[in-house]
Amino acid sequence: MNTAITLITAVAIIILHIWLCQRSPKFWYLGGIIPLLWVASLVFLFFNGKISWGEDWKMIVFPTLIFFLFWIQGHQAAKKREIEKMKAKDIG
Repeated sequence: MNTAITLITAVAIIILHIWLCQRSPKFWYLGGIIPLLWVASLVFLFFNGKISWGEDWKMIVFPTLIFFLFWIQGHQAAKKREIEKMKAKDIG
């Protein structure tokens, strides 16, 4: 049961993160909420001795990269949509 709840929570967080990353470039910081919470939880777990950088580096590096890459990709896509809207407005 705990595995199912963890999986559902992880999927929900990733969907929320992708949705937040696709917001207008004016709200670029919204996509950074999940990565910031992730890094804060890693720091908390490290200082409480729950994780070790040497042993758990894969569980630290890969999700962190995924969160930041989604954020960058979403911000660039939103910026591109905004530019296309502005061009369409200028033409019309």
